Amino acid sequence: MPAGTAAASALPEFEDGETVIVLGLCGALWRLKAGDVAIYGRVADAAHAFVLDPSLADALKAALPGAVVANACTSKRVVTTIAARTALAERFNAAVVDMEGTHLAAALALRGVRFAMVRVVSDDASRDLPPVEDAIDAQGRLQPLRVGLAFVRAPRAAFPFVRDIRRALATLTVTARTVGGIR
Repeated sequence: MPAGTAAASALPEFEDGETVIVLGLCGALWRLKAGDVAIYGRVADAAHAFVLDPSLADALKAALPGAVVANACTSKRVVTTIAARTALAERFNAAVVDMEGTHLAAALALRGVRFAMVRVVSDDASRDLPPVEDAIDAQGRLQPLRVGLAFVRAPRAAFPFVRDIRRALATLTVTARTVGGIR
C-alpha cells in the first residue's frame, strides 16, 4: 500500500460487516521505542480527529499484551527531528506519528467499515533521523535515491535508523500473524 494520502485510494473493497485491521509502521513522538506496538485509540491531523472502536482496541490489546493503546497523529511527511516530534506530541497529545492514519480512517469510516489500527514503532524520539523528509513522493512511493542521499549526508544517523526499521519489520510480521484472526 502506498504511503501518505495515496493509501486511502488504494484500499480494496470490503464485504459488509467485515472488520479491517490496518497494520504498518509509525514513528514515536515520546516514550515508545523501536519495535514497540501501538494500538490506536485516536488519530488526528490538523483537519480531522477519529476515535477508533474501543471494543476492537480492547480485543487487540488482549491479543497483543505487550502493546499500548496510544493517540496518534498524521503528518504529510516523515518527521525527522526531535524538535518536530516534540511539537507534534504536544499539539495532538499523541505518542506516535504516521503518514496515513487519518486518511485511512476517513475512507474506512465513509464506507461504514469497522476498523482498528495497529502500528509498530520504527524509530523513537530520542535522536534525529537522517534527512528523509522528502523520501516519499506525492503518490506514496519511496524514492530510493533520496533515501540514499540522506544516508550519505548523515551516515551516523542512518545506521541506527536501518537497524530500528529492521527490528520493527520483524515485529510487524509477528504482529500480523497474531491479529489475523481477530474479528
